[in-house]
Amino acid sequence: MSRPTIAYNSKYGSTRRYALALSERLGTPAVELSSFEAASTADPLIVLAPIYATRIRGRKRLLRAIRSAPGRVALVVVGLSPADDPGRGTLAAKLAASSGRAVTTFDLRGDLDPARLSLKDRVIMAALRRALRRTPDTSAAQLLLSNTRIEQVEVADLDPIVAWAAG
Repeated sequence: MSRPTIAYNSKYGSTRRYALALSERLGTPAVELSSFEAASTADPLIVLAPIYATRIRGRKRLLRAIRSAPGRVALVVVGLSPADDPGRGTLAAKLAASSGRAVTTFDLRGDLDPARLSLKDRVIMAALRRALRRTPDTSAAQLLLSNTRIEQVEVADLDPIVAWAAG
């Protein structure tokens, strides 16, 4: 078995933090997807990507990386919603299915720093908050209505991914 390869795509830093922590634990470098070449020696390949609204960021690059791997592949999605949110699993499953190969998926929770959001993301967040005010008792409303920094990155949540990579 060759050594694991870690590729990631990150916009605000949560996915990058997970990729670097995973890199340290597995003793292999983490590479940004924008500079990732073909994964011809990657076994396994672990690809980390953030979820924004209703899509996984960097879909084309993710698919290219997944399809180029000769061995096992894992897709790790990072988002604000709980890891067991059905929507997250659906997005990951659709991406994995469109790759045409078997892909193991993992879900992790990310941070949110409203002060770092781009203008476009602030507009989207404002619209989401307006909608959530109608249902203030839901978990999403309780999470996002405060407009404060949310810290959910837990390096210990990488344990199942490390075990998968070793297996």
